[in-house]
Amino acid sequence: MARILYFLNRRPCENVPGKHFWRNAYCQSKEMILILDFYVDEPACFGVPPYLSPYCRYAAGALVAGGIPAEQIAYMTVDQWRAAGKTLPDEYELVLLISGTTVPGRYLGGKIGTVAEVLEFLDLQARHDPHSTTLIGGPIRYASPEIQKSMREKGGWLIRGDLEYYAERLAAHPEGIKKGVHAIFENARHPVFPAKRSYEDVDRYAPRGAFLTALHPNNPYLILELETYRGCTREVFCSFCTEAFYGKPVFRQPQGIFDEVAELSRMGNRYFRIGRQADLMTYLPDMGDFKNSFPRPVPESLELLYTGIRKAAPDLKLLHLDNINPGLISTFPEESRRIIEIICRYNTPGDTAAMGLESADPDVIAANDLKCSPEEAMRAIEIVNEYGAARTDGLPRLLPGLNLIQGLAEETERTFEKNYLFLKRVLDSGMLLRRINIRQAMPYKNTKLERGRRQQKLRGRNKLEQRFIYYRDRIRKEIDHAFLKKNFPAGTILREVIIEEQNPGYMLGRPLGSYPVTVKIPLDDALAEQARKERRPLDVVITGWEERSLRALHHPIDLRRLGLKAIETVPGLSRRQAGELFIRLGKGEVGDEELLRITETLRDLRFDSASLPGP
Repeated sequence: MARILYFLNRRPCENVPGKHFWRNAYCQSKEMILILDFYVDEPACFGVPPYLSPYCRYAAGALVAGGIPAEQIAYMTVDQWRAAGKTLPDEYELVLLISGTTVPGRYLGGKIGTVAEVLEFLDLQARHDPHSTTLIGGPIRYASPEIQKSMREKGGWLIRGDLEYYAERLAAHPEGIKKGVHAIFENARHPVFPAKRSYEDVDRYAPRGAFLTALHPNNPYLILELETYRGCTREVFCSFCTEAFYGKPVFRQPQGIFDEVAELSRMGNRYFRIGRQADLMTYLPDMGDFKNSFPRPVPESLELLYTGIRKAAPDLKLLHLDNINPGLISTFPEESRRIIEIICRYNTPGDTAAMGLESADPDVIAANDLKCSPEEAMRAIEIVNEYGAARTDGLPRLLPGLNLIQGLAEETERTFEKNYLFLKRVLDSGMLLRRINIRQAMPYKNTKLERGRRQQKLRGRNKLEQRFIYYRDRIRKEIDHAFLKKNFPAGTILREVIIEEQNPGYMLGRPLGSYPVTVKIPLDDALAEQARKERRPLDVVITGWEERSLRALHHPIDLRRLGLKAIETVPGLSRRQAGELFIRLGKGEVGDEELLRITETLRDLRFDSASLPGP
């Protein structure tokens, strides 16, 4: 009878978005739950600022779906945790720690949390807040057995399935979080916790977790990664990739994505990337029609997706993508042309489509089950350039980016030369590439690459490493730089550049977007420095190029607000002329007509960028 009266007397939680959810014991508590974002980086998901991964938003939405008011959920980044001396601002009954990287990377917007820091956090919690419970989720689920054991021994509960599934179960437990932890985790016979959420669950979580964006330190200049499916649509998997661990692909239905975007837009978010999938071209494909290991893409699926997102967020400022497969484009060229044309019609300019070539060496391609041959990759680059190289507001609409990996099976010293020659061929063809990402393979347990490395001794690796570094540096100097000048002629205007770091003599910033280029702005550009101090984005005009970055000044240029170093970067001025101009500006001897003539030089040079010297 008492249990019946308990359920009859429960009331819906106030302040819960969407439907009413029944009040549980936790709803009456003043204690809070913390989502601690150590950031993630996977082949098909990114969450380092200015990006916010779906993991965090889903976790927040799952808590709300389980009955926790949004007001009782806090958010903190690993950078904020470090800045606070690795302490938390409060005591929390539950911490959801999201972490993990399965691909190496360099980050300007934040420093990704390490395994050592996860273990350090658990040690600190055990000392300072021993009654708190920490669940750990994200790609860190693929950590080695030794690391998993260390996390358990230090009091963390590693979720091998989906963190959000367990977050909702804890939030909805009728006797509160503590009793839920005891029932679900402490009494578990096998501490694996493999349960996964469905896309019906995601469609409940995603809109309810939209409020988390308002708690992010980058808000409102925050790029939100949108998920369309998990897993890989190929019949065979690349030797190094962890996306296959998600199993056969399961696709999210469009309406759930539209509802998520609409709620995010209602919260004031304007920047989106369709990035949580292995290959956007194969969203809702024909899984009954395979060729060369790829399913036949369906252009109508992409038309529906893009038009629906545009309708859900009519005033969006950014709509970019991540990951398309060059092998699929070459296998299904006509369907792919239609899809690329659709993307270029609805995206925003400056978009980059990362394509996994990985290697131009046929032996490496065969040994690692890679996606395409060099000739197939060349055809894919050509098809993307057909539509994507057209410029809007000075920027190409959509350009391919290429990924290359060192450390794959059957590599020889010739492998890296073949990669270089392939890229040189693309450059000489007149086509454009936005980005060349060269990284080293991370052999994760149970991938084909890791199994192969266990079975062979890696002889001659030092010599291979030397050849890899030699050709990597040649690519950076001879190929990257040339594409940078083609893609961003002097005089090009980049909108909403976020200043993220300061080096001696320069500020470093990037525009919001997919694989944004780094921009170097002199510290004595007073208007840019003012924007940095006020933590707001600024428009810049390109004045030159470094090896992999751009030189720029605040747009519109105000020569009277520039120091000597900044004036020296203005195209068309020698160092002597810049010095003389700086002195005359200080004396008030430069008239408006002369100032206008100097700054308009940039506009003219945009159409003749080859005439400008390099760095």
